[in-house]
Amino acid sequence: MNDFDGTALDGMNLDSAMLDGTVLVTGARGNIGSRVASALTRAGHAVRASGRSIDGLAVPEGAEAVTLDLTEPSGAAAALDGVRTVFLYPTFGDIGGFLAAAVEAGVEHAVLLSSPAAYDPVEHAGPIGAAHQAIEGAVRASGLPHTVLYPSWLGSNVFRDWAGQVRAGRVPIAFPEWQINPIHLGDVAEVAVDLLTRPQFRGRSLVLTGPESLTQRQAVAAVAAELGRPVEVEELTREQALAGRPEWFPEAMFDSLLDVAANFGDTPATVNNNVERVLGRPARTFAQWLHDERGRFDAS
Repeated sequence: MNDFDGTALDGMNLDSAMLDGTVLVTGARGNIGSRVASALTRAGHAVRASGRSIDGLAVPEGAEAVTLDLTEPSGAAAALDGVRTVFLYPTFGDIGGFLAAAVEAGVEHAVLLSSPAAYDPVEHAGPIGAAHQAIEGAVRASGLPHTVLYPSWLGSNVFRDWAGQVRAGRVPIAFPEWQINPIHLGDVAEVAVDLLTRPQFRGRSLVLTGPESLTQRQAVAAVAAELGRPVEVEELTREQALAGRPEWFPEAMFDSLLDVAANFGDTPATVNNNVERVLGRPARTFAQWLHDERGRFDAS
């Protein structure tokens, strides 16, 4: 993963004086958590970055690394010492002990990273939706003040799902006319930082989208344009897609995503202006994301 570019902080409404105390960033090894930790430290905030193991965990200069398993609360008190706000990665399992410790420690606010699958038609009833609903329910039940962040189709999905096929010049996709609303991960991180450090936009939930609705076919064309070489789309039947499911992708979740694609067809994806409302600038385009992360096609 590329380091979060400090120039992306331009225009952010951060005021270091607004937050006296440490921000705990859980899931700091992840695509979004690592960007949140980097953005916070660049803005001058005290950061404690956590992972179940800190072996190989790269943290920004000035940040503190701490071992923390959200499902094992024995280490929670130490991790939460002096913490004012928490970026909460959606770890699935019983996190009630950690949440109770956060309330006891006087944590002011948490930003929970969730997924539109928690409420979207079709997917909300599937395994991805159910998993996110469970962690949202646990946070609500804890009484910890929080905002749930719902980012749309993550730009990083293009590397997770298509990197090898892009290198081969052909991307096999079921339902290629399904429309998505890709969001730049830097935008997700910047909004999270704003919510962690300022009270202005905190609330029950905040849905974030990219600035445009694209079919998967158009998304592949955007990849080809960035790379300057042809990348074809091979349209698959649902059965072919299931037969070619990556081993790392649980079958029930993969099947649920195919249900979503089949249900929505070529209906445009929802697009809103919440990134601009919070950050004071438009959300970055999918083309910008591909340009910023181009090297990952070779590294993935």
